[in-house]
Amino acid sequence: MVQKDEVQPLQIDIQSNNEDDNEVTKPETSHTHNGNSSKITAHIPLIICASISLLFIGYFILSGGNRSVDAIGSQAPVDTNTNIETYMGPTIQFTVYKQNGTMFQTLGDHYLMHDRHHFTQGLTYSRSSNVLYQSNGLFGKSTVCKLHAETGETLECISMDKRFFAEGMQVYGKPGRERLIQITWKSRIGFIYNADTLEMMSNFTFTTTKNEGWGICYDDVNHEFIVSDGSHYLHFWDADSLKEKRRVAVTRQNGKKALKMNELEFVNGKVLANVWYEDVILLIDPVSGDCQSEYDMSSLWPGQDRRKNGADVLNGISISNQDGIFYITGKNWDRMFRVKLDGFF
Repeated sequence: MVQKDEVQPLQIDIQSNNEDDNEVTKPETSHTHNGNSSKITAHIPLIICASISLLFIGYFILSGGNRSVDAIGSQAPVDTNTNIETYMGPTIQFTVYKQNGTMFQTLGDHYLMHDRHHFTQGLTYSRSSNVLYQSNGLFGKSTVCKLHAETGETLECISMDKRFFAEGMQVYGKPGRERLIQITWKSRIGFIYNADTLEMMSNFTFTTTKNEGWGICYDDVNHEFIVSDGSHYLHFWDADSLKEKRRVAVTRQNGKKALKMNELEFVNGKVLANVWYEDVILLIDPVSGDCQSEYDMSSLWPGQDRRKNGADVLNGISISNQDGIFYITGKNWDRMFRVKLDGFF
């Protein structure tokens, strides 16, 4: 296991995305016509064109005037400073507020198994290998594990050096050459693993607002890792150098700072974050930092029932092999759920 004073430079095996950001502009249209004709039939094409133009203008006004032509039908706001590819595909259907109560559905007749001895800190899924990976914390007990994606059964684990308290983890890279990136709590050291063998390949140092590591996810379009540290900031790292590019302050729907964001997932241009000691999942715009929806997850496995079972807080959210379906579990939970969030996808 790597010692703190043996930190080696990191070399990540990801292809850099060098495509320039697309600049979104509204198309300009103009119409010319000959008004000298005295026949009514000559005006029919003009009338049709004018009607179509009026319909387009009416839609534009009703939609707030802030959508590009390509976004029509998807209801996806487009920021001209952001790569438009981020907004491709399904997106937010309607806003969800925490006070709405249960706004999710669990799939299947029964939950999946989950090792109750695992203090879940990071959960991530590989669609190419159909494997779940999990980072488990606590000093002297931290591990990196593979889980069966269909049953939740633990397939394999490796133990970490007792000096490290494992935190968030994310799978990334090309099929057959996938890697795991993992951060630790207060050591300011992270690790890169071979996702197939779980062999530790290299390590790196990092800093955040609080100089702690909590959660991590990966934006493959913008080639960035996104990191939480318990503050109300999301930290954006270049995926090759692991150097911070910017920070974005996150604001809850009530206008307060989004503190204690823990495990993260990135999907369809949005960041999902569960909040430490609050059964809630935030749906965050990574450009503005606004919480566009907040899901009350307290009914997934109610706190009073968890405590009877010796389970701790909800922590762990990951995509699955189905769009819009997420794996959700928690610290020392004996179960893992497959969940669909209402209003998203």
